[in-house]
Amino acid sequence: MTYSSWLAPETPDLVWFRGADTIRFLNDLLSQEIGTMQPGRVTRSLLLAPQGKLAHILWVLRGDEEIGLITDGGRGEDLAATLGRYRIRVDVEVEQSEQPAWIVVGQVGVEPGTWSRINGGLEVDVSWPGIERTLVVGDRPDLEEGDAGEYESLRIAAGEPRWGVDVDEKTIPQESGLVGSTVDFTKGCYLGQELVARIDSRGHVNRHLRILEIDGAGAEPGVSLEAADKKVGTLTSVSNSIGLALVRREVAPGDLVSVGGFNAVIREIPPKPQT
Repeated sequence: MTYSSWLAPETPDLVWFRGADTIRFLNDLLSQEIGTMQPGRVTRSLLLAPQGKLAHILWVLRGDEEIGLITDGGRGEDLAATLGRYRIRVDVEVEQSEQPAWIVVGQVGVEPGTWSRINGGLEVDVSWPGIERTLVVGDRPDLEEGDAGEYESLRIAAGEPRWGVDVDEKTIPQESGLVGSTVDFTKGCYLGQELVARIDSRGHVNRHLRILEIDGAGAEPGVSLEAADKKVGTLTSVSNSIGLALVRREVAPGDLVSVGGFNAVIREIPPKPQT
């Protein structure tokens, strides 16, 4: 296979769940409907804490009697342990992949929304809006590693939150900009569903993750956003003149704010398709 672009400076973790009860077991825990997924497909999902806050942001690989869950690098062990606590009287085996994993930015060859086994490894479509990305599991692709700053700019422009930076275990899913691609509101119960469903049906959250187009470079994460001399949010990520921020709901996309002495325009997170 000929690769055409560059390697991202991140290495996600992959955890496999295998056995006759795997599909039902994970469908009862994850926010996305995976029972009706076809083998070979990829979708996004969330694992929530029982109280409904974020625990893991996931990509889901559907097999016949196996499911692969992709989480942030260094968090695979926690994912396996967390889900393993619910593995009671079910035929489900949990195994964290020991093969190295790489993110290729650019077209690799796998069809959108799919994954496949190739040469003893895997290729998985993990694209962001407007940015083609492929997870390659196995041998290292013969590519140069890309610039970390460039990759960070692409992530921010896609509105993709980074765990521990833009979102964490205190984050309500509706704050993250991910619900549209990760939650199925027509499926049955899943872990943490009550909070998500209650907010969807009769409530709202007080802040949202937004993109900032900043008129200048030099703002630092942690700086407050201000409008009409009031704090309306906090800058969480920044690369050059683009950033992500948790912004109060009264500040709408298109509004002007001040951040670290610079003017900035609030932009909405681009919708993320259910792959």
